[in-house]
Amino acid sequence: MSSLTASAYDLHDFDRMFADEARTGPYMAAIAAAVRPGDVVVEIGTGTGYFAVACVRAGARHVYAIEVNPAVAVGPAVAEANGCADRITFIHGFSTRVDLPERGDVLLEDLRGLLPFLWGRIPSLVDARERLLKPGARLITRRDELFAAPCRVPARVSRLLGLHGDAAHGINREPVAQRLRSNVHRGHVVPDDLLASATRWAEFDYALVRDPAVDGRCAWVLERDGAFDGIAAWFNSELFGGHWILNEPGAAQTVYGQAFFPLEQPLEAAAGDRVTLDFRARRVGEGYVYAWDTTHEPAGGGPVHRFRQSTLGASLPLSLDALRRRHATHRPAPGASAEVVREMLALADGTRSFDDIGAVLAAHHPQRFSSAADAVSYCTAMLAELEDEDAAPSRREDA
Repeated sequence: MSSLTASAYDLHDFDRMFADEARTGPYMAAIAAAVRPGDVVVEIGTGTGYFAVACVRAGARHVYAIEVNPAVAVGPAVAEANGCADRITFIHGFSTRVDLPERGDVLLEDLRGLLPFLWGRIPSLVDARERLLKPGARLITRRDELFAAPCRVPARVSRLLGLHGDAAHGINREPVAQRLRSNVHRGHVVPDDLLASATRWAEFDYALVRDPAVDGRCAWVLERDGAFDGIAAWFNSELFGGHWILNEPGAAQTVYGQAFFPLEQPLEAAAGDRVTLDFRARRVGEGYVYAWDTTHEPAGGGPVHRFRQSTLGASLPLSLDALRRRHATHRPAPGASAEVVREMLALADGTRSFDDIGAVLAAHHPQRFSSAADAVSYCTAMLAELEDEDAAPSRREDA
């Protein structure tokens, strides 16, 4: 899973991923096929080291297991329990900030989530190919194929979106549901939800891909009557050795699930109706903004429905002043909060404890901190995060 969001996972989440046999089984088979005796394996997003141990058992001379989540601290104990602690180096940090003492013969990663191009996966893979791997290195995840189909709303998200007038307790929550309909949702789509056969609209070859942007166009003639509530999207993944992870409706349910892109309003559709979809995904900061333009043309005539939607519509509105402060042309001026940060950084000179720094901040900024303990909590969180970032390079040198 994505290292950019992995910090939100706990040990239960990582264990749940490894307990998903529909995901783990193909990966274990692909590891056995890809890893050869004496190989160096680079793993991005190791979690607690489950697959790293599998690589050693497959013959790897050494595994560099990289993970941004603090759960990686359990990795050495997992390796020790499996008798391979001397052959796995666990590195806490982002792979893009890691320098290894040698390049890898094999890359192992699963930085996917609901869709395969989430967060910083593509830039991380490009960086790994250029800096961390030998030319011609074997990639355990070889390619992902993306599919989509028009569908009715999956059962688990129906009430959330209020697409069919659902008003629990008689309270109209349409303003909330309207924003939720401008977002992508995880749903368990079943074959009976689909109104037409799936269309493949994009493919990622991870030996070649460089651009994190995604564009796709699909067209369908509906094969059945029913409620047309949105577009289901999913990926099937080819692993090394011809092993596959299938996330399509009707396959064994995986931790990934299927994505559901709602329409602004539900439609009643009929067999023979035409539906087209233009899909775009653009990386913005550490995430993606999705846009999906949907057109529905009834076979028997009647009004054509066109929807232009984007996940920007799901964002909570900012005031005009807040928007101005985020514009590239804005010239930020130091204020009271910046002064607190400036003083905190000046006090963090290696001679003072958090208690010392907090006491000074509380005394100098009583309007900001209600007590010295409040100031200590503030500077501990801020400074520890900076130290965590700086600690990754020192761990690399130790490796």
